[in-house]
Amino acid sequence: MTEVRRHGSRARGAIFAPLGDVGRAGQVEQRLTEAIRSGVLVEGERLPSEPELAAMLGVAVVTVREALIGLRAQGLVTTSRGRGGGTFVAAGAAADEEALAQRLGAMSRAELQDRATQYVLVLAGCAEVAAERADAGEAHALRGLLPSEAQEVGAWRHADAELWLSIAALTQSSRITREVVRLEADFGMIVRIPLSDPDVRARTRTGHERLIDAVEAGDADAARRCARTHLQETLDRVARTQAEVHDRNRSAS
Repeated sequence: MTEVRRHGSRARGAIFAPLGDVGRAGQVEQRLTEAIRSGVLVEGERLPSEPELAAMLGVAVVTVREALIGLRAQGLVTTSRGRGGGTFVAAGAAADEEALAQRLGAMSRAELQDRATQYVLVLAGCAEVAAERADAGEAHALRGLLPSEAQEVGAWRHADAELWLSIAALTQSSRITREVVRLEADFGMIVRIPLSDPDVRARTRTGHERLIDAVEAGDADAARRCARTHLQETLDRVARTQAEVHDRNRSAS
């Protein structure tokens, strides 16, 4: 299996920061689950070794081992022994189109609106603070995360998640970055359902370019406005998709 190492970014730094006083396996499992679901840890990526994870997270090796058992049971990681072995993010850890539609259809309109409001407010706030705090090099590096139009929808979804996680990391707050990771794991894949449409992908790239321009210019107000406008347009599209799913479900019942 190809080894992918990306442990140096700020987003990953937040994932592997010490847990604090409570070193339960459930916390370790939850944090790594969120990282995988949100796209911080990508398919095929090799996790640090058990002793390395224990040292990074400030827990015992046995706690890490128990957490990895839980991740394997969820099908999120696989472990191989011998030369080149280790624990890797499993293929197919992200939900497919049908699973995404089912998750969206299972939500009520009120729940979707509530989650969408939180998502927009948190990420727009991150964009504002990132514009205030990022240096020119950090802001410019965001452009390297933009996918090409020719890339498949899975790559677009990963790139979109990575962009917002990187913007969160530019706030220089590990607490905020972890909150965005949690939001992405819980809701991010729902937000990205519309990216299956090429027209949405084109508009998304335009929105991202405007946002990065604002962050690079240090214009906090413009960054917040760009983020809110783009995210709200996307979530309006998600709401329309949900209505279509609900209509299909009613017709089938």
